[in-house]
Amino acid sequence: MWRGRLVTIRRMVDRPKAAVLGAGEMGLAFCELLTTRFAPIELWEPDPDVGRAVRKTVHAGRVSADLAGTVSDATVVVVTTGASERPRVMQDMADHLTSGAVVIIAGTGHQRALEDAVRTLPTHASVICATPIAWTRPGGPTAPPVKGASPVRPFADAVAGISPSPSAHPDAVGVVQAILEAGGATAFFADPREFDALATAASVLPTIIATTLVRVVLGETPATSSPNDFDRAGGNAFAEMTRALEDPARGIEGDVIMVSDHALRWIEQVIADLQATRQKILDGDTSPIGIDAAASRRRQWVTTRKSSPELAILPDLPTPTRRRLFF
Repeated sequence: MWRGRLVTIRRMVDRPKAAVLGAGEMGLAFCELLTTRFAPIELWEPDPDVGRAVRKTVHAGRVSADLAGTVSDATVVVVTTGASERPRVMQDMADHLTSGAVVIIAGTGHQRALEDAVRTLPTHASVICATPIAWTRPGGPTAPPVKGASPVRPFADAVAGISPSPSAHPDAVGVVQAILEAGGATAFFADPREFDALATAASVLPTIIATTLVRVVLGETPATSSPNDFDRAGGNAFAEMTRALEDPARGIEGDVIMVSDHALRWIEQVIADLQATRQKILDGDTSPIGIDAAASRRRQWVTTRKSSPELAILPDLPTPTRRRLFF
């Protein structure tokens, strides 16, 4: 439901073309989802090695390094490339977008992405940032989709933040919401800066902390032995705490730069909390450092987040002129 209207992707005309840019985990998930309502699905991947690897499994009719050919005639274009690559990709595809195309930008940095889109993409395109967070592909975080398998909900249990550009057509926003919810995500509308702060805490900060833990405990380079023999003695707790490094999204370094102000704010709060714990230990303070309270708060959060969040209501958007959609 968007602004009182129920919009479903079943209302689209006969299976229009969709293009997905980037063959990372997010891009493959979108290919898998869109294949039920779009045809053909074309995937753009400039790295030939990655392109060859996904051709046998990806739900796409064509995997190509030709950006113009992939985007041309596509009703929906999903941009899943790394944040640092995104401005160049949008600039290169701008002249090849079909009039009235819906451009979905999925990734870190909604605020910067919308600013870049306004500067580089044509006004006839409806640009909507829509990023699922806290999701895991069935079968494991890196498991590729199986060609010919029954459609699945690749964003099951995810929460997806939607930040439309001011000129995005209302119907286009509704279609993007319907696509995400068809994939199992719970969609909510958020100011781009608000969403960036949330996504930084949920995705970027754990990766930064996991990186720090590995450097401090294991060192930066592989070693034949550890002073504490941690390679043998390390238990499940450390492995779970550093799980964010198992398969970090491509371009995570660029993502940190893209949301640097949010990252700095979260890092400063982490440092302040660790400094307080350090001081208690130095002072010989025997009072609890808050582990039990934190565990209780985490259990409360885990229970609460299982219920769907109430959808936010978008403010009135200016009525776009001469807008044409293909569904």
